[in-house]
Amino acid sequence: MKSKLSALKFVRNNKKQVWVMIVALSLTFMTMYIVNFLFLTTKESFKALFLEQPKRVAYLDITPATMGVEKDNYTSDDEYSVAIDKARDNMIADIKKHEGIRDAVLTQTIYASYQGIIGQVGYDFPLLSKEQIPEFLNHMGAKLIEGRMPEGDGEILVDEKVLKNKKMEVGGYFNESSYGHTFKVVGVLASDYMTCVGTPMGYTNSGWYIVVLCDEANADMTKVLKDIGITPTEYDTMYDCVDWADMYEELVTKQLDAALLAILIVVVIFLAISILVAYVSFMRSRVNEYCLYTSIGFGRKDVYGMIMREIVLIFGISIILGGIVTVIIMIYLGSFVLEPMGLIYKYFYPEHLLRILAAFVAIVGALQIPISVTINNIKTIDMIEE
Repeated sequence: MKSKLSALKFVRNNKKQVWVMIVALSLTFMTMYIVNFLFLTTKESFKALFLEQPKRVAYLDITPATMGVEKDNYTSDDEYSVAIDKARDNMIADIKKHEGIRDAVLTQTIYASYQGIIGQVGYDFPLLSKEQIPEFLNHMGAKLIEGRMPEGDGEILVDEKVLKNKKMEVGGYFNESSYGHTFKVVGVLASDYMTCVGTPMGYTNSGWYIVVLCDEANADMTKVLKDIGITPTEYDTMYDCVDWADMYEELVTKQLDAALLAILIVVVIFLAISILVAYVSFMRSRVNEYCLYTSIGFGRKDVYGMIMREIVLIFGISIILGGIVTVIIMIYLGSFVLEPMGLIYKYFYPEHLLRILAAFVAIVGALQIPISVTINNIKTIDMIEE
């Protein structure tokens, strides 16, 4: 009975060529996955701010007209201002009565930013009285893990990840480039929502908002306002779960996915060209070998099977080796680069792993063209030219 042609013979006899190919494929696998890993670290890190925090707190700036206060109906600015305050107070009282709303308060906010590997997100957090802060922290599930609670004006509690991300420490000044020595960091928080909060310092702020503490089922402020008889317009500012989710989809998910797909396509094209050139060279140097096999009784299918087993062996070793190196690099990056930056990450992205494997399969598919041409041109030994 005729035995199969061995795929290992070529590997053993051409170690240098084979290992160059394996190293190249392994590095390609590693590069593609590490790029995904770093890009998607931004996506993972931004989830807390874009998708999770808005399920617990929303910020509203509703125009007088939306609250039913038209300036033309008042003879003086003072009357108009009093009417606005009254309408706003009534609206806040109605919001508080709504199901799933824990509290609503008009207060100052200040601006914070959080830097990802790619891109940056800016958001506001409230400045409350020191008596209001414990309730806010309790609602946000935030715990003080270092420092102390605010006791005076302009004292800030900062989430531990934001603190690392901003390269700040307890005793330093929050967002010093914007606010100078106004807001001092006195404590560090641990929370799932990157919670920050502080006390006001005069009227240094990024604006006044109605800060609404809500549950997830009542985080859509458009619905909450409609339930109390107010219909928001395009002139109203609302930072709630719907607004942030839309921004996350448009500014983060779509942008990163498009960038990753473009990188994958470019890498696959260059890799496919390189592999095709290399394998065509391999097969040209082995024409006599293939002819010898067919002359001693092996069919073209046997030769094709041997070539495919060689390819599967090389690609398989490359993927395993590339996977091992990738895991080592990700662990190093996570521990020594991403965590000190206050970023959130995970190692396993099955959909992107499948994309990379599909790209490798596509390259193997592209190799079928030169392989088929070579197999069809195999001649027996008596036809080999000198």
